[in-house]
Amino acid sequence: MAYGNAPVAAIGIVFKANMFITFLQMGLANGVQPLLGYSYGAGNRERFITVERYTKKCCLIVGVLATALFFFFREPIIRLFISDTEVINYGVEMLIAYMISGPVIGILFMNMNCMQSTGNALPATILSILRQGVLLIPVLYGLNALLGLHGVIYGQALTDYVAVLLSIVIWRWKRRKTL
Repeated sequence: MAYGNAPVAAIGIVFKANMFITFLQMGLANGVQPLLGYSYGAGNRERFITVERYTKKCCLIVGVLATALFFFFREPIIRLFISDTEVINYGVEMLIAYMISGPVIGILFMNMNCMQSTGNALPATILSILRQGVLLIPVLYGLNALLGLHGVIYGQALTDYVAVLLSIVIWRWKRRKTL
């Protein structure tokens, strides 16, 4: 609130618009979880890996396409929600910041669902909590102190990339032990 009403309004709009990219990939990852669980339960390692790789490729493609769409049409997207010029200007800049992790966030969701499908729910839960709280809150405070509003708007993307990298490391470790 220290930055005024326009940035607060813009971040609310951007958060909702960015959910489209995130939820598309989350839907793909969640949609294959039963198939992953069934493959793992049946001991069909090859099918599990095939489904995992194929879905990760789909998440990347959908993430890149949706992010590109949002990048090229960012102003009209913000205008769908509001007509205030100041809010639109903030929203365009903020949407770019939020979209940075759009192409890869599906990898996080896939890795978490792979862990859950193989009986490793605790690491997946920890990753989820890290992304939306334990990492995000200190990152937002730190970036705010360093860069002000610009830092705050890049906080989610930075946290997403850290969570994606952690998920890759944890899933590779768990995968070797599990599959």
